[in-house]
Amino acid sequence: MRRHRRAIVEQHWDSSPAAAAERAVLGIINAPVVHMGYRYDSAAVIAPEPALPSTENIELVLDGTPGSRLPHAWVERDGTRVSTLDLVASHFTLLVGPDGATWLRAAREVADRLLIPLRATVIDTPDWLRQVGIPEQGALLVRPDQMIAWRAPTTPPDPADALGRVLTRILACTGG
Repeated sequence: MRRHRRAIVEQHWDSSPAAAAERAVLGIINAPVVHMGYRYDSAAVIAPEPALPSTENIELVLDGTPGSRLPHAWVERDGTRVSTLDLVASHFTLLVGPDGATWLRAAREVADRLLIPLRATVIDTPDWLRQVGIPEQGALLVRPDQMIAWRAPTTPPDPADALGRVLTRILACTGG
């Protein structure tokens, strides 16, 4: 019995193609996907997609889908290399593409209106923007727990109104 458990544990972490095929037969999900690939389907997520796109490849799972964990990337901020995960730092955070100046203004307006801390940061890393599914004018709203709450692939006509409605819904408050 102990040997069987050890084999299952090893199977869970083994990254070889043979192990992936065996996991598929046994219905086991690759360990990194288990640990980092969880997807929320709740009122605190707008348009969640709880189904995993892969049970093997964590990079395919961390794709910017609402309800998924924010993927890490190194980015420049004020001349310092920081992780996208560190940009969140226990606040709601709006991460926007390089053409997202209207999102930055909208975030300030909504934060003032709802009386909440809301950070907004431009990410100018094309590969990361592609990974999370937003073009240069898009935005991701990230919850303080580093889970993606909402993805806006384009800038709507009134981004402050859209962001306010989203945060009001997520926070279950009135006055958005």
